[in-house]
Amino acid sequence: MRVIHISRRRMVLLSLALGLVIGSALMLAGCFGGDKAPEIITAATAEERVAYLEGFGWQVNPQPIETLDLQLPERLENEWETYAKLQKGQNLPFADFAGQAVKRYTYTVTNYPDIPQGVQANLYLWGDQIIGGDIIVIGQGGFQTDLSFPQT
Repeated sequence: MRVIHISRRRMVLLSLALGLVIGSALMLAGCFGGDKAPEIITAATAEERVAYLEGFGWQVNPQPIETLDLQLPERLENEWETYAKLQKGQNLPFADFAGQAVKRYTYTVTNYPDIPQGVQANLYLWGDQIIGGDIIVIGQGGFQTDLSFPQT
């Protein structure tokens, strides 16, 4: 049987080196992994909501064409689950508000590339906080997408 003797100084140096390696690994994991916490965005007024949309490059009529009070389901399934995933991709906390009363504001978009009409922007708010948003093209061949302005 062999006995290995390690001096106290060598043990301290090995412990420090191991701590440095573990600390670096944890720091790098924090930089590259995990979800980014959603940013809290407030838009208490119509002007703030329009400014939020304009920040993406959208031009909208300043008055919403519809304001709707909604009760989100307790469990976001089917279309709601798909919508929650769209919002997560935008770093908006829509899924965190399942079961809550929210308000949806719908605006007419006037500058969607190559689609002069039939485009709307929706913003979902819980109180003054924006929790979701999308762009929809209505009618035949319509679609729904996130709030980012399309690259042409």
